Amino acid sequence: MGAIKGEANLKRRIGFLGLLAMSVGLNIGGALFALTTLAAGLSGPSLPLAMLISSIPCLLAVVPYCILTSSMPTTAATYRYIQLINPALSLVSMLTLLVCILIGAQPLFALAFGKYLQTIIPLDPIISGLMVLTFFYVINLLGVELTARLQIILLALLLSALLMFVILGLPEIERARFVEFFPNGIGGVLTAAGLLFTFSAGGFFVIDMGGEVIQANRVFPRVLFLGIFIVVIINILVMIVVVGIADIETLKGKSLVHISEFFLPGPAVLFFTAAGALVACATTINVIFSTVARGLMVVAADGLLPDILGRVNRRFGTPHLGLTLTYIVASLSLIFIPSLMFYGSMLNLGLIVAITLVAVSGLRFPGRFPDHYAGSLFKVPTRLRQITCISTIGINLLIFVFFTIAVGRATFVFISIAVLTGLFAFSRRNRLRNFDLKSVMPEPNIATGD
Repeated sequence: MGAIKGEANLKRRIGFLGLLAMSVGLNIGGALFALTTLAAGLSGPSLPLAMLISSIPCLLAVVPYCILTSSMPTTAATYRYIQLINPALSLVSMLTLLVCILIGAQPLFALAFGKYLQTIIPLDPIISGLMVLTFFYVINLLGVELTARLQIILLALLLSALLMFVILGLPEIERARFVEFFPNGIGGVLTAAGLLFTFSAGGFFVIDMGGEVIQANRVFPRVLFLGIFIVVIINILVMIVVVGIADIETLKGKSLVHISEFFLPGPAVLFFTAAGALVACATTINVIFSTVARGLMVVAADGLLPDILGRVNRRFGTPHLGLTLTYIVASLSLIFIPSLMFYGSMLNLGLIVAITLVAVSGLRFPGRFPDHYAGSLFKVPTRLRQITCISTIGINLLIFVFFTIAVGRATFVFISIAVLTGLFAFSRRNRLRNFDLKSVMPEPNIATGD
C-alpha cells in the first residue's frame, strides 16, 4: 500500500452539502443522545436555557471562524490558526485536544452506540462499540468522498428521527414541570452548559478538512452560519420536550430513547433508536476519524511528531497511519475506561480551550496579517469583530471554570494531559523557536479555496 507525504496530496472532493452534513453531524450527533439527560440532572427544567447559554459563545465564535476560514482555509485549521498566535501554544493545544478526542469523543460515541444497539440486539455495548469504530475506520481509509456521501445519507435519517421526536413530544409537555426552574441554582445551569458545549461547538472542527473542500473560502462561512443555526434550534426543541415530559428523578440513568417511550408508539421508538440514536453516534464517529487523522498529519509535517504520521495513501488520498493510530487509541479507551461522564467531560474541556484560542486568533488576525485579511471574502467592522471575539473568550472562560470544578477526575486528567503536552512542546523548543510561520500561510489575495 503505497504512501506519499503531506497535505498537498489530499484530494479536494467535499462540496457544500457534504461539508454541511459533516458540520451538523458533529453537533447533532452522539452527544445529544448520550449527554442530554446527564445535563438535565444538573440543571433540571432550565436545561433549554443551559443549551442556549452553551451556544452563545459558539454563535459569537462564528465571526472569527469565518474571518479565518475565508482568508486561509487549510487542513488542520484549528492548529494552524492558533499557530498564528504562538507555535508552541498551538502544539500544546492541538495535542491536548487530540488526546481528549481520542480518549473522550470517539469512545463516548462508540459506547453510546453500543448501549442503544443493546436495546434492539442483546450484544455487549463494548463489542458493538468496537464494531462501529472498525466500520468507520475502514470507510475513512477508502477516501473522503465516500465519507462525505455516507454522511449526507445518515444526516437525512437523523433529522427525520429528531423531527418526529419534537413534533410528537411537544403536545405531551406538562407546564407544571417548569415551575421550579432552577432546582440546583445558577451553578447547576452553568455546569450543564459546560457539558452541553459540544452540542454547538463540535461542528466547528470541519474547518480542519479545509484542504479537501471545493472552493473552501466561499463554502466555510455559509456552512458555519447555517450549520450552527440548525443545530441550536433543534437541540433546544429536543431539550424542551425532555424536561417537559419527565422530572429530574425520572431522567436519572435514562437516555433520549427511554424518554421517547413515554409518548411514542413501539414502531416509532424503534425508528427513533435506529435512525436517531444509532445514526447520531455513527455520524460523529465518522467525521472525527477524518479530522483527528488530518490533525496528526499536519503536526507531523511540521516535524513535531514522527514523520510516519504524515504519510498519505497514494490510491485513496487518506492519512492511513493517522487513522490507524486514532482507531487503536479510541478502541483501548473504550475497553478500559467505559464512562460516559468521563468521556463527555474530556471532550468538552478540549473543545472549550481550542475554540477560545481560535477566537483569540480571529481577534488579532486582521491587525497582524492585514494583507491576508484584505483578500478575505468575509469582512466585518472592527468593533463587531472585537465584541464577538472578546465575548466568546469571556463566556468560554466562565463556563470552563464552573465545569472544571464540577467534573473532578476528568479535570485532573485534562490538566495532566496539558502538562505532558507542554513538556513535549518544551522538548521541541528548538524546532518551535525556528518555526517559519510564513511557510504554512498562503500568499495574500489568493483565492485559496478555488
